[in-house]
Amino acid sequence: MENFMKELLSKRLVFIGIGIFNIALFHYAILRLWFFLLNSSGRLEVQSPILALVINTALLVFFSAPHSLLLNSKVKVKFLQYMPNALYGTFYSLHACLGIVLMDNYWVTMGPNLLNLDQISEGVVIALYAFNWLFMFWSMLATGLFRQSGIEEWWKSLKGEKIKYTLLSDGPYRVCRHPIYASFIGMIWFSPNVSIDRLYLSLFWTAYILLGASLKERRLRRNKKYQSYSQEVPAFPFMPRSWDNFLTYKIWGQPR
Repeated sequence: MENFMKELLSKRLVFIGIGIFNIALFHYAILRLWFFLLNSSGRLEVQSPILALVINTALLVFFSAPHSLLLNSKVKVKFLQYMPNALYGTFYSLHACLGIVLMDNYWVTMGPNLLNLDQISEGVVIALYAFNWLFMFWSMLATGLFRQSGIEEWWKSLKGEKIKYTLLSDGPYRVCRHPIYASFIGMIWFSPNVSIDRLYLSLFWTAYILLGASLKERRLRRNKKYQSYSQEVPAFPFMPRSWDNFLTYKIWGQPR
């Protein structure tokens, strides 16, 4: 079964078809994410607040848990028994896109908007929201615009090339060490519509992002260049050094 699946996915036409499908789904999911995070008005109506909380939590966990587990090297080895290595990033992206679409389809609104913004204030919030999207685009451009979506890995594999990974310290990475994480935090907090469920989503994803950043710091802590870089650039914009230490080294018992 393992060999059959891997051989099937390695066939050129199948490989190309999966990649094209991922490209289409990725752009569709990004469009859905823009409108969902801007307003996050639930499409599903549920009378019970407990059921609403269960549904929303399930959607968050469905997106977040595999999004982290699939980065684990042991999990990756297991999945690579069933697919070529060059499709793993695509598989990762397909799951994330599916999670976004499901969230936009089935998210449940809980309570009224907690903010009472005038027209000017709402315009400022929307401008900050758009700014964080632009910062996200800049950050992805610095790493390789389609690297996060698995499209670059898929495309280079078609051409018989490999991705070159380097430690980034310029552009958005001169602003902070985790610009993609930072921009996403801005995207989830700057919304003119903050109901109870949106506040829950923002707190859940912020905690998830900070945990992800600390795990990434743990993986990079033995890199001498990264150690020097981390002394010069904060993990997140405006983050105090004491918080930075806690997020990165001290939480793992590693003094700076």
